[in-house]
Amino acid sequence: MAKKDKKIEVNVKDIERRHQPVQQVFIGKRLIGEVLADGNRFKALLTADESEFYVRSQEEGLEVVLQQYHLHQG
Repeated sequence: MAKKDKKIEVNVKDIERRHQPVQQVFIGKRLIGEVLADGNRFKALLTADESEFYVRSQEEGLEVVLQQYHLHQG
């Protein structure tokens, strides 16, 4: 039997911290990570284990946060 797809609510909230734009990524009401500018690159941060990933764009940062969250959730 095939599993049914679960619908998961993902929200991105744009805020400003120290005059820098930051995207906060939420699943439901839980903050799972952030994407922020770092020079000409972007840094994707996971809140669970404070991992950092350097990426080339905000979109790639959002993908990395979601991938790592789903990979390590248990």
